[in-house]
Amino acid sequence: MSLSYENCLGLFKKAILNQRIASAYLISGVSSSLLLNLGMEISRELLGSDPSKHPDFYLLKPQTKLKRISVQQIKDVCRDLYLRPYRESRKVCLILQAESMCFGGGEAANAFLKTLEEPPFNTTIILTSTRPMALFPTLLSRCLCLSVSGFPFEISPEDQDIWPEVQKWLEIEEEEEIGRLKKIAFLNDFIQKAKIAIESEKKEEDQQEKESQEGVALEILEKRERFLRLVELACWHKIQAEMEKGASAQSCLKLIEEIRRVERLNQDLNYGMEESLAIEAAFLPRNITRN
Repeated sequence: MSLSYENCLGLFKKAILNQRIASAYLISGVSSSLLLNLGMEISRELLGSDPSKHPDFYLLKPQTKLKRISVQQIKDVCRDLYLRPYRESRKVCLILQAESMCFGGGEAANAFLKTLEEPPFNTTIILTSTRPMALFPTLLSRCLCLSVSGFPFEISPEDQDIWPEVQKWLEIEEEEEIGRLKKIAFLNDFIQKAKIAIESEKKEEDQQEKESQEGVALEILEKRERFLRLVELACWHKIQAEMEKGASAQSCLKLIEEIRRVERLNQDLNYGMEESLAIEAAFLPRNITRN
């Protein structure tokens, strides 16, 4: 079943209203950013509040350098799903890039199979994937599968603080090499400002106990990921708008290339490349080399 973003979200709202929610869904599409946004919006509808701050919401995504969801991640979340809810009567588990469970022999997928076969009471599991055919048939057969098309663009409340910076990024022209160099400087500056703001906020919140550097680093990472996700989603939205006006795919090449650079940057960062190096590798013009 192929649906637009709005229709897919509407389908879930109707299912919630009628109390006919399946225990497991697989939502596939061509954009990981689109699927993340949709997964978070569906989770918000199921839980009735911001899922990122809800104790009964569980988010799973590849964390290893091999970009796989590990067996230990699966074991941990399965254990927690069988516990009683903290606040609501329902728990929600959102698994991004679910196909990565099947990599490396598929041990993580096999470990998750029992939970899909015998899901905990009042638990909704949402798998997302840009490569659904890479999922094991045993997983597919236990999910209600939906395919999503289209790239709507709405700024969620938690992203309002970042959107002005994304707009500034999108306004940087790339007609010349200097444009990419400006983007490198802009992103490095954005991350540095985020670090200063987060460290300052932590000091104000807790003056007696010093916040660990690890905690600060995780918040900076989360803000950087949100920034890049919004850039990618904004580019997809522009492409859709241009295509609806009758523009050819050829005229959207710059936007497509921008998306590819963001995806490459995310991939390099996930593999553990040093941050400033990864940014340069993604955006530095190929005919310019570091001294």
